[in-house]
Amino acid sequence: MSEAAAKPRLKQIAAYDAGALTLAGPRVTLRRPEPGDAPRVAALMNDFDVVKNLSRAPWPYEPQDAADWLAHIAAPTTARGDYPFAVVTGEGLVGVVGISTNPQNPEGVELGYWFGRPYWGQGYATEAARLALEFAFHDLDLQKIDAGHFADNAASGRVLQKLGFAYTEDAPRFSKARNCEVACRMMILPRGRFAEGGANQEGMRHGG
Repeated sequence: MSEAAAKPRLKQIAAYDAGALTLAGPRVTLRRPEPGDAPRVAALMNDFDVVKNLSRAPWPYEPQDAADWLAHIAAPTTARGDYPFAVVTGEGLVGVVGISTNPQNPEGVELGYWFGRPYWGQGYATEAARLALEFAFHDLDLQKIDAGHFADNAASGRVLQKLGFAYTEDAPRFSKARNCEVACRMMILPRGRFAEGGANQEGMRHGG
């Protein structure tokens, strides 16, 4: 079986592809990232303490890296393998959260996110991730979501635990920014556990 054939098929969401889907919480709004976000993405990602916690982000992170990533999202597709969302507050884009096929597990789909350093520790990650998980379970009809965090990034683990994720195993994962394998703590969230813990905390949906 080819790698492409092994990946799970994510449902095509027309409103997302059209840029018309937004998910609104009390303090953040999620929308499809746009080419005009490139300067903001580049500025926030130009921080090793941000990109070292990601597996696929390069270092140094150049403006062209942001432009290329946003161009990939904007490209027409009939088989989107990921659904990234810009996390927006009154200050503009503060980070990104998304649902994507899992490069470490061809049968899995995972939650990922990053936030600029000025926005750490303010609860934005938990709120934005909860909205993304609602999208994954409701719109994409997924039954479980994987996630993971590098062992030296305990703050991310606390966010995932708040959302109901439970640890499954420790496994090495390559960090492009660090250019080495890093110990990674893997987690899982079944649909039922999220529904039990988040039924009263759903966000507002627009355009979908």
